[in-house]
Amino acid sequence: MYKIDNNSDSIQKIDPKDLMAVERATTALIGTAISLIILGFIIEKFELFLHIIAAEIKGGDKAKIPQLAHISFYNYLGIAIVTAGIILALYTYRYYVSWIKHLEHKEINSDKTIYLVLSLFIALIGVVLVLSMLFV
Repeated sequence: MYKIDNNSDSIQKIDPKDLMAVERATTALIGTAISLIILGFIIEKFELFLHIIAAEIKGGDKAKIPQLAHISFYNYLGIAIVTAGIILALYTYRYYVSWIKHLEHKEINSDKTIYLVLSLFIALIGVVLVLSMLFV
């Protein structure tokens, strides 16, 4: 952490520009959490779509359609993505509260862990989806 003002260690009034910047970042994280939840829901419901297509094509016998042998994969993937969205939404509140505390003390927190974790998780989702398109 870096002190912005070394003259006083007491809690001071937060600059509105800094507060609005933190609120924009928090809103962006909430938007990302909502997007993850929606993406997970769509992927999970894709399994239902595949079941309906199987019923229409072959009378509901998934054994006759080899591409539908791994339908439950999308169910678990969707649930994992929705869970990640929920965790991100809960973490966002902690992120906001910690930034407000840092701004009150005129400190800058350089922790970028959430962005690393979020980037790695989204990249992992992409890799899993690509692998599912190639091999499942």
